[in-house]
Amino acid sequence: MSFQQAIDAVDVTIESSGTTSSAANVYGKGNVVAVETPSSLTGTSFTFEASTDGSTYVPVYNEGTQYSVTVGTSRYVALDPAVFAGVKWVKVVSGSSEAASRTITIVTAGIVG
Repeated sequence: MSFQQAIDAVDVTIESSGTTSSAANVYGKGNVVAVETPSSLTGTSFTFEASTDGSTYVPVYNEGTQYSVTVGTSRYVALDPAVFAGVKWVKVVSGSSEAASRTITIVTAGIVG
């Protein structure tokens, strides 16, 4: 049996003047491995919120610290997939209110056989 990496992408939106994106259902898509940022972006860092039921969201922590990545415009930002293991739903939280509506792409990867 041969195994292949399955890569998928889910778009979420942070509305104008907002900081938190819409939710992405990543269940069955593997682990969250990266985010792709748009050509315009106000925030310079992202944190994340996760949910097991798609209703109640909590901040994502790793080893006692809220998980955060530095971001910029038009970037593919690699994430630690172990941090997102078992996450069914995820939201992106910008460190600043966005000046306009922004679409962020959440990239997932898993192994299929």
